[in-house]
Amino acid sequence: MRLFRGWGVVAAAHVLLALVFGAAYSFGAFFAGIQASFGAGRFPVASLFSATALLYYIVGAFSGALADRFPLRAVVGTGIVLLAAGFALASLAPSLAVLFALFGLFVGFGVGLVYVPAVAAVQRWFVRRRSRASGLALAGTGLGTFVGPVTAGALQQHLSWQATMQLFALGILLLGGVAAWAIRARPQELGLLPDGDRVFASAGAPVETGLRWREAVRGACFWWYFAAIGWGSIGLFVALVHMAPAAQGLGIGAADATLLIGLIGVGNVGGRLVLGGLGDRIGARRLLSLLTLALAALHLLWWAAGGFASLALFALLFGAANGGCIALYPALAARWYGTRALGAILGTLYIAVGVAASIGASAAGLLFDLRGSYDLAIGASGLLALLSVGCLARAARHAPG
Repeated sequence: MRLFRGWGVVAAAHVLLALVFGAAYSFGAFFAGIQASFGAGRFPVASLFSATALLYYIVGAFSGALADRFPLRAVVGTGIVLLAAGFALASLAPSLAVLFALFGLFVGFGVGLVYVPAVAAVQRWFVRRRSRASGLALAGTGLGTFVGPVTAGALQQHLSWQATMQLFALGILLLGGVAAWAIRARPQELGLLPDGDRVFASAGAPVETGLRWREAVRGACFWWYFAAIGWGSIGLFVALVHMAPAAQGLGIGAADATLLIGLIGVGNVGGRLVLGGLGDRIGARRLLSLLTLALAALHLLWWAAGGFASLALFALLFGAANGGCIALYPALAARWYGTRALGAILGTLYIAVGVAASIGASAAGLLFDLRGSYDLAIGASGLLALLSVGCLARAARHAPG
């Protein structure tokens, strides 16, 4: 029996997401080196990540629409080239301001041109197994979150952070180019239907159904869902950017502190692989609510953690719950809005994640510079996850159909 081509698209998306987010989320491993090189506080360095993340989610709003109209390979391939250029050029920056501009612009545009188009493509290839396929593809983000920071940390034991960035640029360009060539936007391009059903070319391609972008954003459901995604994502960026320096503040070595970021990625992979498929059985919206509640509760574990073992447990569990949420966000959007304009709709929804990255990473850095502690940032992140659950419930009340 021939394997459905859609799983190849899932694999390509998995690799692309592993590369772009492994690169972006490795920032925590470069944090100390950048801070030492330019003599900067935690707030300005964390703000570099915040601005970059905000940009790539804003770009995602447009890249989704671009991929709805232009060849997916061209959009994604351009993103890979820009991302690789961002790391290569940032490694040569003579000042934090120049690093801010080069890393922020090139990496921001690079990730933005890859993320939303790749995720949207997977949603179009599946209906019955959409949550599982989405989870498998988005598990690439979790894999990248583990491999990227751990690799960056290991390389910096022997190389400068600048040389490490240059090696990252080369890897992104080579692996990303292959994955960009392999991905396809729609099953109709190959005479297929979602989930592997065949359609004869003479019958014509079926018309994708669902709301148009303008119809979606006019509804209350969209903005409640936007708020739910935003509030629920803040804690992720507090952890990704600040867990390593927070751990070092407890006397944990640099290598182990960087490993904690990677453990979020390990948990993330498990959450997306296992919990994404579970959404097909118990309902994406119900499972998303439960996982967001778990995120809120897990902040208590981080707040109480006093050593590597407890922080590692938090990182694994937090990563799993967060990974499940991220796998379910696009699946639930496809269920509510259909696939006709899903790229543009997802891109606009993901601006909420960019805002969360901007608030979470930079505000936590500012609070630390002012108070010398991450306690307030951790507590606020947990409360905002609870707020996300309420917003999700309101979104469901106004859901289309």
